[in-house]
Amino acid sequence: MQRRLLLMRHAESGWSDSSITDHQRPLNSKGEKDSTRIAQTLQRLNWVPNRVFVSDSKRTLSTLEGMSSVFGEVSSRTMESLYQNPLTTILECTQKANQGETTLILSHNPGIELVLYELTGEFHEMPTAACALLVEQNGKWHCQQILRPKELD
Repeated sequence: MQRRLLLMRHAESGWSDSSITDHQRPLNSKGEKDSTRIAQTLQRLNWVPNRVFVSDSKRTLSTLEGMSSVFGEVSSRTMESLYQNPLTTILECTQKANQGETTLILSHNPGIELVLYELTGEFHEMPTAACALLVEQNGKWHCQQILRPKELD
């Protein structure tokens, strides 16, 4: 079986409380719904991750929590560097994706869009809660599909 990679941007967060830091921003109600909808779609497509690398920000951890409510607990590693230096760290995480597994990297923009371009040579807009499904073939990553909440039925 091939290596499969999910590159996902966190779901939509709220800006209503100006007293909290960017790192501590929670999901808004749309973000909570979208994380569940993306997980349901991944489950239907048989793209449930075997393991997850996730930023330590509140909005990424909450996105993963919403997804886990659909497909259960998944082995995950919370990484501060996915918040602080996402581009370099995302690329490092892609190298840790194992043969025969589906690995989810849940982080932030612009890192997600830049790594998607770096791996595939294709630019895709990645709004909040968007998830790119990549497959490795002959040592190269190919984007099979982009899931965006507004495009889900």
